[in-house]
Amino acid sequence: MIRRVLSGAFVLLVLSQTSVVRSEAVLHHTVPHSPLSSQQQTTQDDLDNAAYKLWYEANAANDLPKSYELGKTYLQQFPKGKYADYLNKWVPNARGKLFNFAYNAKNSESMIVLGNEALAVDPDDLNYLLPLAQHLNVNEVNARPRNLTHAAEAETFTRRSVKLLESGKRPIDAAGWKLNETLTYLYQVLGGIEEQNKNPDAALEYYEKAARSDATNAFSFLSSGRIYQVRYLKAAEKYQAIPQEERNAATPRPHAEATLKEVHETADALLDRWIKFLKLTAANNIYGDTRSSIQETVAELYKYRHPDTPDAYLELIRP
Repeated sequence: MIRRVLSGAFVLLVLSQTSVVRSEAVLHHTVPHSPLSSQQQTTQDDLDNAAYKLWYEANAANDLPKSYELGKTYLQQFPKGKYADYLNKWVPNARGKLFNFAYNAKNSESMIVLGNEALAVDPDDLNYLLPLAQHLNVNEVNARPRNLTHAAEAETFTRRSVKLLESGKRPIDAAGWKLNETLTYLYQVLGGIEEQNKNPDAALEYYEKAARSDATNAFSFLSSGRIYQVRYLKAAEKYQAIPQEERNAATPRPHAEATLKEVHETADALLDRWIKFLKLTAANNIYGDTRSSIQETVAELYKYRHPDTPDAYLELIRP
């Protein structure tokens, strides 16, 4: 099973302003006067004040979702209005707070909406991309039972996160955040996606990246070994299909020799990955019967590849 917990909580940084700004905290802004009577001509300045007043009242009432929407509405209507500079700072701050609330409540829909709004402004913002990828993969796509409602979004956020992390981009002051553990998990997720898409070469590449990123994570070796097992079985089947006289000839036919080489190489690759898996899980087996089945396969295959020392693998898997 994919490691489901990343180190540290990806909680967005919030600007220094609080989400609820009461009258004395709204800098030099004043509450606009009531709308003009129908006998007076409405000016652009009146409309500006009225829109701001709606936001102000919702914010003063501690209604963050409503004030957030009203703040966005004001900026859409008055991008250069009297209060635009202030609200251009307040809106991202409020978005971050609402995103954190949605993250803690495991509200995928709100997280995606708010995250996409933030990413429309800064497509490389890992403080949104990483928690989106983590939440959707852990709590939906790889949960039990699985929920594939947002599988496409999960894949997109995961791929974008990996690309940015590999390029050197980092989240801003994520408490307890560890790059290698994060990349290991995301590589494993992408490996699983590629396996489901019937792309074993791409899947293997991600699992090998995960193993290099964190050599203590047993799942990476379990998964890459599984791919090599499929390759070994196919190579063995292909070799057995060659007529026996060709396989046993004093001078092996080129295609028989090449196929046997493929059998040996895939067997050795399988042994390498699954011996590492067995070693890492010897003291703490969270895989149950799966580990026992793998050890049986390793024992049989190791005997085939090392007939003179068939039990030597036991020393290799000691913790």
